[in-house]
Amino acid sequence: MDSLDSMAAHLKSVAGTGLEPAIVLRAETALEELLSNSIVHGGAPETPASVVWLCAVARTDGLMLRYEDPFAPFDPMAKIDEALRRTTHPIEQRRAGGLGLLMVFRMADEFRYLREGGRNRIDLLFATRRTR
Repeated sequence: MDSLDSMAAHLKSVAGTGLEPAIVLRAETALEELLSNSIVHGGAPETPASVVWLCAVARTDGLMLRYEDPFAPFDPMAKIDEALRRTTHPIEQRRAGGLGLLMVFRMADEFRYLREGGRNRIDLLFATRRTR
């Protein structure tokens, strides 16, 4: 998590181009969850020299994030589906944890995953809200 501060600072510097504060907060929260998942579930402690990549781009339609890690392959959509099924149970019957990716999925307006070149890649768009 040492790199979280520098990644968040990069995100804020890119977003400083006039994006809504709510978009930046959603993107920062998603970034923290993805980095945490890389560390806790991806095997980061076993491969400390591995590099996590972040690309943030301010666009006219919002903030685009690309997050990549070289850790264990996984299917985030299966994890999200599993978390959605668990939310149908009363809260006292749910096991703790496992809702982070669902939170990221719900905060982002677009969510795409690809495993390519030995890396997990998640692309997220946090769209500007249009008022009528």
